[in-house]
Amino acid sequence: LIEVKNSHKSSVPSDWVMVSSTKAVSRFHSPFIIENYRHLNQLREQLVLDCSAEWLNFLDHFSEHYHPVSKAIGHLATIDCLFSLAQVAKQGEYCR
Repeated sequence: LIEVKNSHKSSVPSDWVMVSSTKAVSRFHSPFIIENYRHLNQLREQLVLDCSAEWLNFLDHFSEHYHPVSKAIGHLATIDCLFSLAQVAKQGEYCR
């Protein structure tokens, strides 16, 4: 935003767009800012589309390997449980 006192408002170029104003000042966007803001919004929309497409691609690839990954996670959970029980047994001086 470019802020201009209302007393100097007449010196603002006619192609600038007023965004907001108060009793003392007015705020403007230049054509350069407006065009680049449009471009930024287009890029943001494209980013959302690209992220959605890549997420779906990830899910497709993951679904191909779901069962082996699920089995590995189950085995890892079992090992984690056994290690936790061994740690508790070690602290309490259990014999089993």
